[in-house]
Amino acid sequence: MNRQMKQVLGLSAFAAGCMALGMGLSHGWKAAAQEERPVVVDAKGLDRLPPIAEVAEKLNPTVVAITNTSFVKNRQFQHPQVGGQDFFDFFFGPGGPQQRRAPRGGEDEQRAVSGGSGVVISPGGEILTNYHVIASMGGGENTLEVKTSDLKTYKATVLGKDKELDIALIKIDGAHLPYAKLGESDSLRIGEWVVAIGNPFGLEHTVTQGIISAKGRKLDTGVSSFLQTDAAINRGNSGGPLLNLRGEVVGINTAINPAGQNIGFAVPISQVNRILKDLRSGKPVSRGYLGVGPAPELDQAYQDALGIKEGVVVSTVEKGQAADKAGVQRLDVITAVEGQAVRSADELVTAVSSRRAGETLKLTIWRDGKTLTLTVTLGDRKAIEDQRRREAGEEPEGDPGQKPQGDLKSLNLEKAYGFSVEPLDLKNRLKGVVVTSVDPRSPAAERGLAIGMIITEVGRQPVNNLAEFNAQVKKAGGRTLLLYIQSPNGSQKVTLAIPPR
Repeated sequence: MNRQMKQVLGLSAFAAGCMALGMGLSHGWKAAAQEERPVVVDAKGLDRLPPIAEVAEKLNPTVVAITNTSFVKNRQFQHPQVGGQDFFDFFFGPGGPQQRRAPRGGEDEQRAVSGGSGVVISPGGEILTNYHVIASMGGGENTLEVKTSDLKTYKATVLGKDKELDIALIKIDGAHLPYAKLGESDSLRIGEWVVAIGNPFGLEHTVTQGIISAKGRKLDTGVSSFLQTDAAINRGNSGGPLLNLRGEVVGINTAINPAGQNIGFAVPISQVNRILKDLRSGKPVSRGYLGVGPAPELDQAYQDALGIKEGVVVSTVEKGQAADKAGVQRLDVITAVEGQAVRSADELVTAVSSRRAGETLKLTIWRDGKTLTLTVTLGDRKAIEDQRRREAGEEPEGDPGQKPQGDLKSLNLEKAYGFSVEPLDLKNRLKGVVVTSVDPRSPAAERGLAIGMIITEVGRQPVNNLAEFNAQVKKAGGRTLLLYIQSPNGSQKVTLAIPPR
């Protein structure tokens, strides 16, 4: 009996020890499981470089340089190649003769030239760029010229544009052109590699690389929430593509922060895709309008007062607009649009403006501790803004792609070549004719012909008077004129080739 008791007690002690040991190990495992560890990334492919060179090589042919020539009234003429007053100083010396008032409309005009970039998106020559790249600098006429990677140049026409998104679609008469694929930007990740290609400061086909620095940036330039990137973007990059490592366009480079370094912004391509049909049709872009004024943020004070931590507080509701008609009230909190959460005013603006006027949306609303769903039919943002301009006595915005139709003059030298001449004063020791007007829209102005210059030869044939000059122009038969030009004192000479219009 004693022996059995000893065995039982021994087994009990052994079991208790095992239990104690098990509990100790369990405690240790539990402590190990709860141990705080730093966040790390199981990175793959660190031995491989991103294929920047391949993206650059394959996509460079899809990027174009765009030259925008506008005509600005009542400003001093600046020659696009030589440089304004210095050009006159070269011919006439400092303080030489000033340009006469041009006879066209009684106002002087200046040729203003700017540049930008674009990306070909169809084999037939459709090109995406920025609105500000193609807009007229003077508010009047302008012409667009596109140079492709094979150095061919084309005249371009505007198919459609959207000032608010700063996007334009232009077209050249090309065929079988290399073109880029439009990707999507909604799924881009912060830190993802991107490549920018463009023509900064006229340095054509410059390639820079970087990452997506942020998404949803608001710049107070329209309705877009921009992508931010540290890929170097400078003046002239505007309108060029921002590409992912698959060579897909994920953004259109648009703006920089000049106070910083490598802080650039691009219009997300997903927003461009939503309006591409409108751009191709040439009709005004249809953009929805809700009619609420959101509070800047749902801060702690609003959270405490309204009992919710995420969403967009409705600060004001415009009477008679879409939100008002749907029953949205001041101090409602919009938490989602079509089931997609919105956490900021910028996200709400993007969600609404990416829809077309007339579309219906379901808004998820928090009101007085309850969740509601309201259906709203969006108004037309552009129509509402045009109406406001009319009420303020302003004209609605016009179409920069449309050119006013002026009266055509009878066939003459100015119409054929863009300039006019008169006989020289008999007191002048030189023989020839003097240039008295130059149309700034003409090839003559582009090539540097200016008022006050004296033409002494056409081709190799001297012209001593107006009759001889007219005879040589007639002999040219509408072909390019090769004019030998002198300054009034004969000290400076140059030959200019003036093609017909």
